[in-house]
Amino acid sequence: MKLRPLLVCFLCALPALLPAQALDYNAAQSAEQLRAGVQAFHRGFYNDAWTSLEKAISYQPKNSLAQTWLGRAQWKAGYEQEAIRTWQQLLDTGRGGALIRDWIGVLNFRRGLGRELSGKTTWVVTAQLDGTLTGGYQFRRPTSVKPRANGSFWVVAFGSNEVLRFDPNFRLLDSFRGGLAGFDRPYDVVEAEDGSFFVSEYGANRIAKCNAKGEKITTFGSKGRGDAQLLGPQYMTLDSRGYLWVTDWGNSRVVRFSTDGSFIQSIAGINGPTGIAAAEDKLYVSEQAGKRILVYDLNGNPLGSLGEGTLTQPEGLTFTASGTLLVADGNRIMECDLDREVWTVRGDTSAQTRKLVQQAVTPNGDILGVDFNQSRIVLLSDTSSLYAGLVVRVDRVNSVQFPVVIADIAVENKFGTPVVGLGMDNFTVTEGNAGVASPSLVLANSNVKAFDVSLVMERSPAFEAYRQDAVKAVADLYGLVTPAGRIKAVSAGERPVREADFGETRLRFVNQALQSAPSAKWRFDLAARFAGDELITVPTSGKRAIVFFTTGALGGTPFGTYSLLELAAYLRNSSIAFYPVVFGGGAPDEQLGYLASATGGRLYSITSPGGMQEVVSDIRARVGSVYTIRYTSPTPSQFGDRYIPLEVQVIVQRVSGRDEAGYYAPVTTGTTEK
Repeated sequence: MKLRPLLVCFLCALPALLPAQALDYNAAQSAEQLRAGVQAFHRGFYNDAWTSLEKAISYQPKNSLAQTWLGRAQWKAGYEQEAIRTWQQLLDTGRGGALIRDWIGVLNFRRGLGRELSGKTTWVVTAQLDGTLTGGYQFRRPTSVKPRANGSFWVVAFGSNEVLRFDPNFRLLDSFRGGLAGFDRPYDVVEAEDGSFFVSEYGANRIAKCNAKGEKITTFGSKGRGDAQLLGPQYMTLDSRGYLWVTDWGNSRVVRFSTDGSFIQSIAGINGPTGIAAAEDKLYVSEQAGKRILVYDLNGNPLGSLGEGTLTQPEGLTFTASGTLLVADGNRIMECDLDREVWTVRGDTSAQTRKLVQQAVTPNGDILGVDFNQSRIVLLSDTSSLYAGLVVRVDRVNSVQFPVVIADIAVENKFGTPVVGLGMDNFTVTEGNAGVASPSLVLANSNVKAFDVSLVMERSPAFEAYRQDAVKAVADLYGLVTPAGRIKAVSAGERPVREADFGETRLRFVNQALQSAPSAKWRFDLAARFAGDELITVPTSGKRAIVFFTTGALGGTPFGTYSLLELAAYLRNSSIAFYPVVFGGGAPDEQLGYLASATGGRLYSITSPGGMQEVVSDIRARVGSVYTIRYTSPTPSQFGDRYIPLEVQVIVQRVSGRDEAGYYAPVTTGTTEK
């Protein structure tokens, strides 16, 4: 009889116990699916990650971490609108923070919802490299600055007779003084593709050609008024045909030389030639006394002038990536839209500089300006980029050798352009806001040499007419890729098929690339997506590219499963560039050009004189977004069950960005733990 009250109490408590057990079960299942989703994400299986993360949320609808990762998987998979929707739900329920709000803003901007608001912006001075400061490297009277593709930049110091090279953080990398003979009032520098460079020597009335070590190889020009002579050479440029043009101040002309120093021609009658720049088939020269820009064709024939009534002291010239012309005009930077001949003030440095003589655009979209009188270089940044900051994204974490961790970090500006030239001191890596041990930069994006290629073969009946040409092109492409890279082949039939994997011999690769039977129902979207999957799920430390051999016509339903925008986003977010090669003389479908442009690739014709060499050269030259960092984790892994948070912050000058991700260590069965 004494047991009855206890039994009644137990039965009364049972309904309360069962929900608690169910909650424990749901929490455990949600945690397991979160783990599976995060691990699939870091292996590049974004669709699998998507599935697992949705399951995690089904077990625990308020699992904010799973919902955050779901948005990341959707973003990387190319479904950017779904990612925005997923993250917006977090914000709407008060469970999302500033980082998620920033991600939504970035995606909206890149999808075009905000670009129209960016319009034309102005640049403001955000940093200075002062050659007079005691604590830094001292130089005097700079006349020229020239950015390099890897983010470093040249400075020519007229007053201290040296040519310097700095990194993006304004640290000195090299100092060249011209060997035993020295430089005599160097004025400008132009770098050739092989790493050699030319220096105009104002004081010696000559041009010096130096090797990559800064040693003089040869000099040409001498004092005088003859054809091959100079009086105070200043600015230089290389035109699209490989000729070197020099402004000859004392002779009121510009002179064209071959790169071996042979005189070609001169253009006389320029009243105070200062800056010079070449673009496509035109030459632009600042005429200081005439307060205008003179325009010539590359044979020296006059085409007209620009800037009358607008410019006051035109000097250094340079072009932006979009093809507009920048002019150093007193202490203003003026920009000219050459198509419309519309001038705009892009930056006014009168509060910071005394004599702005030249400017140049860096690969990261900033402007470096030369202040001659105050011996300093100023960095100007787009005001909108200062507000938006950098976009930092943890793309992949490899924890197989835990506690050693390898992380791929993408760093871009708001437009998706890679930020180059960063060092380890630009990165701060933490786990749960605790510093990690021995962080090191394993690979910087501008130093990547290796690359992986997926060759996609259109298997339409129409492509069979070009089979013989295609076989030769496949063999050529294989031979050009394999010394430094890897290549596999995918057929674009009704269903995509991997025809040849990495490591095949040249003969087998060529034979297998076109072995699938042609079909009128071939599908471009499935093949492009499959080729991308083939690249991102394979470990690599290089660049990724899809080369597509095609007639240029994509067929009846080219985007039946994946839309054009989804494909572009998927490839772009995975740092895969698209390079279509068109066989035949017909006009290619516009979608091919769009996809190439959106991913950083390019459209080619098989009849191009450069052939496959041109394609592979472009793949080699492309700069991606990813930096690879290795460090030792300070966090106990709990035998692989613990979610380890990872934070990465990047600061370049005054612009910064941050990402928060995470990973799991491998499952272990040992008895010891950190």
